Amino acid sequence: MTDEHDIEALRKEYVSEVTEIHKTRPKARTAKQVLAARSPDLSQDDLETVLVEADTFESAMRMLLDILADESSTPDIQLTALERLGAATFQPVRFAPFHAEYIDRLRDLALSPDKRVRHMALDRLTLENDEVGQQLLREGLEGMRKPLVPAATAARFLARDEHGDAAPLFRELAQSGSGRVREEALRALAADPESVDLLASISADKTERTAVRELAAMSLKAASPTRFADVARDLVLDDDEDDTLRTTALSAVAFTPEAAAAVDDADFREGLDRVKDATSSRSLKTSIDRFAKARPPEPEG
Repeated sequence: MTDEHDIEALRKEYVSEVTEIHKTRPKARTAKQVLAARSPDLSQDDLETVLVEADTFESAMRMLLDILADESSTPDIQLTALERLGAATFQPVRFAPFHAEYIDRLRDLALSPDKRVRHMALDRLTLENDEVGQQLLREGLEGMRKPLVPAATAARFLARDEHGDAAPLFRELAQSGSGRVREEALRALAADPESVDLLASISADKTERTAVRELAAMSLKAASPTRFADVARDLVLDDDEDDTLRTTALSAVAFTPEAAAAVDDADFREGLDRVKDATSSRSLKTSIDRFAKARPPEPEG
């Protein structure tokens, strides 16, 4: 009886201590209380503090969305709120009640006067395959509005939606664009079977820069391995071609079973032997050896 009595006494003492601790703690503030208490010059550290003090996940989300809707919020605070909301989207079930409003806030911020906020808002919108965000980017690339982000960034963001309708625009940019914009367009066309002819043409065009031809060839490989095999064969066996491009093409063939099977025959192997004897490029020689080792032996007779 004594032991049981002691245990019960200890339990009551512990419960009493815990109760007193909870009584002395300040009550957690609701999102509305937190937002009302914040000063106009709320710092990022202040925001982190009040997020920790918010009573629930829901009240924290409510506060962050209200911050984005508040025109007096500074760009730095908006960016922090966007980062925290972006992290919260990885809890889709809990975030679901706030998702529609989150998209609305992103659409508003895509037109922000602050370029950092615009960039992050459009980044998040295109990760969501949001049609409004995509349209804003297309209009900038097509010259229908002042670009909201640099053209290369807009092309990269648009390319995230492999099932979108931006392929015609990418084909146009792949032909008429320049610099990084053109490169992003060529990358995007890797997901478009209708661009095979264009990619093959650019890959084979000796007037193009080697880097552009290489990028077009790699996108062609993704879009059509067998068509890439035809182009790669001509590139590799042409002694007037750039050795770097020949090396890249042959290496890509070697690591693409469908392309390797399409290109590999007695004539191609004989051609590789000739190229190996003629070239001074160590990289190309190595690629030829690697290809030969990876392929099955020729049948006898």
